[in-house]
Amino acid sequence: YLSMQGSGTTYAYSGETTEWEDILISKGITTKESVLLGKGLNPEDFIKKEEVQTEEAEEDKLDSYDIDALDELEDEEEFADSKMLDSYRQQRLQELKQQALRNRFGELIEIVKDEWIREVTECSNTCAVVVHLYENSLIECQIVDEAMKNLASRFRYIKFLKIKSTQAIENWPEKNLPTIFVYEKGALKFQMMTLNKVGGKTANVNDFEWFLASNGVIHDSELTENPRSLGDPKQVKKWNGSRRRSDDDDDDDVNEDSD
Repeated sequence: YLSMQGSGTTYAYSGETTEWEDILISKGITTKESVLLGKGLNPEDFIKKEEVQTEEAEEDKLDSYDIDALDELEDEEEFADSKMLDSYRQQRLQELKQQALRNRFGELIEIVKDEWIREVTECSNTCAVVVHLYENSLIECQIVDEAMKNLASRFRYIKFLKIKSTQAIENWPEKNLPTIFVYEKGALKFQMMTLNKVGGKTANVNDFEWFLASNGVIHDSELTENPRSLGDPKQVKKWNGSRRRSDDDDDDDVNEDSD
């Protein structure tokens, strides 16, 4: 502290050096430590603080740089020997890698039998693969196709494929269609045959999203519960049953009208 004689006022040294002191330090005539000691200050208290402030300033600067800008910083004397720069470069590279993985696909792709091992089994070692076995004549398969196109565009880290059922598995019963296989880590994780679990012919994209999210395939769905859920599982079952009966009644009405 600096005391003004007769005034009763004291001033605290901030640890900052004057322009003249900076000149002396830069010319090697004195050191920052000597200047601070001359002011009755502990150099460690201020030098450590300055190091932290400098590090924080570097972090703020690096946070806004992409990988190319970080590479250019190597030529700057300030970062010539900076471990922080290397750390940020590795962090950015990892972020870019993760971003690339999350945007690998984006569309529903049709494959043929000869491509199954490469496109499904082997690829599932690095991502989830959802495969739709279909036949063009079935409206239920058309429903799955439309839902998968939507999901593929939103969840690009998942690979969505389709294949004619007879190409995938010889003599696969049409009664099992549409069939959905989900592969992970080189093996079949689970499957779904027909649309009974997701609402039948009334199934929509939300039903398929919930089905995949609840089975751990979609990790970032905004759905927090089954879109068809009414709360009590018994009520849901009852509601589904009454809806099926209603659909059957409607079909009967159509048949009677046609008669």
